[in-house]
Amino acid sequence: MPKYTGRKAVVVGGTTQAGLAIAKHLVEGGARVLLTCGTAHGLADAADRLGPTASLVACDLSAANTPDAAAAFASTAESSFGTIDMLFVGAEPGTAERLAETETELEPGTQAAPETESGAERYDRQFTATAKGAYVAARTLAPLVADGGAIVFTTVPADACRPGTPDAGVHAMTASAVHALARVLAVELADRGIRVNAVSPGAIDAPADGAARAPRLDVAPLLGRRGSVDEVARAALFLAADATFTTGTVLTVDGGLGSCGDRPRPAPRD
Repeated sequence: MPKYTGRKAVVVGGTTQAGLAIAKHLVEGGARVLLTCGTAHGLADAADRLGPTASLVACDLSAANTPDAAAAFASTAESSFGTIDMLFVGAEPGTAERLAETETELEPGTQAAPETESGAERYDRQFTATAKGAYVAARTLAPLVADGGAIVFTTVPADACRPGTPDAGVHAMTASAVHALARVLAVELADRGIRVNAVSPGAIDAPADGAARAPRLDVAPLLGRRGSVDEVARAALFLAADATFTTGTVLTVDGGLGSCGDRPRPAPRD
């Protein structure tokens, strides 16, 4: 029998790289899955890749209307599943903005508007799009998580938080806020047997999606290679389904990047 047969899962941010990988494993394991996406971009492709056992909803939980959007999505989840066994919340700074940008095409002969945001405005937008979005999604959907269920957050890759990387400060603060939220929820939901954890990835190879995600070429993980999005997904699923005596934990999935400081990149292996 497939591992997740009979399980019901919700993936917030389900068409991001990590979210889609998590959903794919769940579907292949026999689970019923409901996913959100900030825009309609990628919904059709995700539906084709995941098949009929996965339902996708265009729902932006990173915008100013986050509470209303989350409440509407929670209603959809409750009518579809009743209760949820596993809730995955992707909290990646800039995800919503990058998806929106791919859907906006300029008219021929026009140019993009100049950057006019102040540093504080940029911080507010990115923090709202991630930390607030994760907070509202988790708070709104937690009542639907069945007793004994699990909530797992995934945050921005640690590469984006390293000094010298564009917007490293806001990325680091939003990731830290989500990690703190996971620990608080772990305490609050312990009486219901709900485990709450987070995955903190780093040195993960993924399609290029902006300078903030670009790897530092002069630093390598201790394992001497970069990881895959699939490895992040499997770590999240481990916390949700297998780590039954683990809660309030942030699991680092970075090949040892956080332990090596500025260790030079090793020569390629033969």
